[in-house]
Amino acid sequence: MDKEWKMDFDIPDIGTLVTLLCTAITSAIMGVGSVVYVVLMMTTAYEVKGKDFLISLMNPEANLTFEADFVLVVGSLLVLSAVFFFITMILSIFELNAVSLKERGGRIKIVLVSFIISLICLVGALLSTVLLRYYYYY
Repeated sequence: MDKEWKMDFDIPDIGTLVTLLCTAITSAIMGVGSVVYVVLMMTTAYEVKGKDFLISLMNPEANLTFEADFVLVVGSLLVLSAVFFFITMILSIFELNAVSLKERGGRIKIVLVSFIISLICLVGALLSTVLLRYYYYY
């Protein structure tokens, strides 16, 4: 009789659900933004430099110009960052499903490490942009 006023709500951890959902949405937006920026960069280089520019990107023995170095280095880092952002999004969705079904608590550390790796790749792309610019102009 002493537990007649006890209520047992069968709801999952709301804080973990919100954190994982926000991480999934943010990772999706950042990944798509990175891919769109790479596509924009390649399209602009193609429009300005022509078809020979794209062919020189695929030739490993070609003397690369500043634009080609920029597209290769920054584009590669941005694509790598986008891949890690999409991995983070998928991990977040799987953990979100596990928390909502109460199979286990959310493994936020795995999602956080993946998100940090993708942010490090993104910061590396930004730093390489600045370093390439000052390396070629000074």
